[in-house]
Parts: sequence; C-alpha cells; structure tokens
Amino acid sequence: MQTPVPSDLIAKLAQAYPEHASRIVETLETPPSVSLRLNPARTLSARPLAELEDGTIPWLPAKLEGYWLSERPLFALDPLWHAGAYYVQDASAMTLATIWEQLDWHTPPRLALDLCAAPGGKSTLLRDLLPKETLLVSNEILPKRCKILVENMVKWCGADQMIITQEEPQRLTALLLGACDLILVDAPCSGEGLMRRDEEARRMWSPQLIADCVTRQRAILQEAMRMLAPEGILLYATCTLNQEENDQMIQWLLDHYPCELIDLSRFAERITGAYATSYGLHLWPGIVRGEGQYLAALRLTDIVETPSEARKAKGLTHTSRQALAGLSWLSEPTSADYFTIGDRIYQLTPEAAQLLATAYREHLAVATPGLEIASMRHQAKGYEPSFALLHHKLYDAIKLPSLELPLEEALRYLRGEALTTESSTERGFTTITYRGIPLGLAHSTGTRLNNLYPKPYRLRI
Repeated sequence: MQTPVPSDLIAKLAQAYPEHASRIVETLETPPSVSLRLNPARTLSARPLAELEDGTIPWLPAKLEGYWLSERPLFALDPLWHAGAYYVQDASAMTLATIWEQLDWHTPPRLALDLCAAPGGKSTLLRDLLPKETLLVSNEILPKRCKILVENMVKWCGADQMIITQEEPQRLTALLLGACDLILVDAPCSGEGLMRRDEEARRMWSPQLIADCVTRQRAILQEAMRMLAPEGILLYATCTLNQEENDQMIQWLLDHYPCELIDLSRFAERITGAYATSYGLHLWPGIVRGEGQYLAALRLTDIVETPSEARKAKGLTHTSRQALAGLSWLSEPTSADYFTIGDRIYQLTPEAAQLLATAYREHLAVATPGLEIASMRHQAKGYEPSFALLHHKLYDAIKLPSLELPLEEALRYLRGEALTTESSTERGFTTITYRGIPLGLAHSTGTRLNNLYPKPYRLRI
C-alpha cells in the first residue's frame, strides 16, 4: 500500500501555491509519466519502443529527440536500452536542454563539472550539449551510485572527454579551484516532486528533512562557487517543490557571492505548464507532463577565491608506439594522445591528461579517466578492444567481424551466456550487435563464442 502524501506537505503546498496545490497533490497519487531521450550518436532504422510512443517532448532543441510512452515497459528486456541507444529520463529534467542555447556564453566552456551526477541523466544531456572539445568532470560521492554513473556514461558516449570522480565536493575544490566555466548542481533534496515514483520520498519526508537538505545544499554550493571561474555559469536544479530548497537557496547565493541572476522566465512559455518565479523555473507534477523540477542559473561576476600557483603534476605515461602497433583491430588511431594507466590504454586530450595527473597526485578517487581504448586481461594474450570503444564514434575504425543477434539471443548474451553459431565464425574478437547497434564483445573459437560482456553490467532477470 502506498504511503499517503504527508499532511504537513499538503498544508505547505497550499500555503505556497494556493492556485495549484490541490492539482499537484492529486497528481502525486497517480502513476508517473514515462519518457525517454534518444542518443544522437546512434543510428536506428526505427525509434525504440515506437509502439508505445505517446507524444514528442516539444521543449527539446532540434538536435535532440525525446518522447513520452503510454506505459512503462520493462526496459531491462530491451537490448537497445543496454546499448545506450536511449536514456530513460523524466521530461521535466530535460528542460536543461531548453535553456542551453540562450545562456549567453561569452566564450565556449572549456571545463564543465556535474557535481552530483549519478545516475547520469543530466551528464548524458550535458555531454550532448557541450562542445566536443569541452572536458566534463562528473562526480558522485556514493560508491554504488558512482558505478551506475560510469556504466551509463560509458554506454552513452564511451565516457569520452570525461573524467568521472567519486569524491566529496571539498576534495574536488583543490583540483578545480576557480577553473570551471560551467557547474551543474543537481542537488540532493527532499524529493517532493518525485513522490509519484519514489515511495521512499513519501516515507522519509518531514520538515526536518527539508532543513537538513538546505544545510547540505549550502555546503555543496559553497564548494561549487569556489570552483567556478569568473563569468562562469552555475546551474542549480532540484526535484523538490518547496521554496526553502529552491528560490530561497538562490537568494542565499545572491546574498553571499558576487553573482547575477540569469533570467529564465522567457523559457516558461516554451515548456507547457512551466511557472517562472523571480529566480528560476518551476515544473510541477499535474501542471507539466512530468515530475517536479526546479532550475535556476547564475553567472559569477568576480573571483570568489584566488587559486594558488598550481604545481605541475608529473605527467601520465604515453602509450608506446609498440603497444599502439599491437592494436591490430584499430585501423585508424586518431591524432589524439594515448596514455597507459595501469593495464589500460586511454585516449585523452592534453588538458584532460594534465588534470588527471594532478588528481592522481592529490590521491583523488578517479572512477574512470576517459575513453578507454584497450585493456589487458591476460599478459600473455596482450590487449583487447575495450567495451567503451564500442560505444564511441571511433568504433567505426575497428576492424572486427560482427554478429547480429535476434532479441532472445541478444538477451542471452546480455545475461553473460556463451553463444553458439550454426556456422563457423572467424577466430578472434567479434562485435555483438542488435538492430545494428553494438552491445559488446565476444571471443570466437570457431564454433563457440565466449562472452566478454562486462560482468557488472549483466542482465539479472
């Protein structure tokens, strides 16, 4: 039995939003909407789950596609979901893309930070919106959630031009002090706007929880402002409905830091049902077709803290020509730099390599340093293509045979089962595909395909 919407919350909403409160509360007792966003880097002959499509999300920019579904399917039984062909994301959370082009960038951002990034919905969106040369640092402090973040980013874009960290914001500040042109803080919050789909949010809600969240949000934002570069933009988002965690939090920032508000009110008419406050945009369940979301934007106008002169960290180890030559399945290594970290080879820009070197010097927890090209499972067998590479445009340069699987065989593969073929296959590495989209790798012995799908990602049902 579902926990009722807390009576204190109902009273709070009635006081804050008398015109909309009853509709919001009524909606919180109904099933949540379901929507997805397509990966623009994947080419599909037909839209995923087209039989359930129930309207295109109109506030996405032209280069992105998303749509609602009439019901929630079991996404785990769709190989395209596992392949990163789409991301299941609430339509309200996609409004970040709506405001993007109008943020009045004085110069293209060189370094961006998603400070509270798991499970990765907004990081995947940022990676699609940012210029390809922009380095994106995505951070998640909780180990379990960070693993999910890594999986989602690898499947979305190979984690290219990304550094994923698992750190407290205070620990990141030493690395990124005054350096970020963009910081997104999708803050941990009381979750009022998610009560349609999150039973725990109903059970855990209390006025004290709001107070605790405010304290935590301020601590996170204090570090974010220290990491923001002058003229840099802070995007602040929550999935809650109260003013303490939303408008009042923005006023607190304006009172304590040299920043100016970026007016988002002009976007309200583009997002059906959005409500513009004096500080940002509110999206309420029942008013918009989506869950609760708040979004505000600030521009830093002066230095918060002057960085001390940085000590140049000892550089990472460039991959030897001999090792690169051994990657016989990679037909066209790019002009980018290649580095060996542990038993893996990564493609990194010089900027990413230097930032990583500093992160390692400071003993920061780096979950993944970027696009993995190859890994060495067994010293005697040398390097093998990485899983991440299959989910990146560089995959086109791989000289590997491929095997297209029908649905049931694809699900067997995703469960980690060995595959057999009626006819002999070329010995060596084989790309496994479904509807033309790479799922992962297998190693052929001729009649048997040994499954190389990563164990942490395997289907459990």
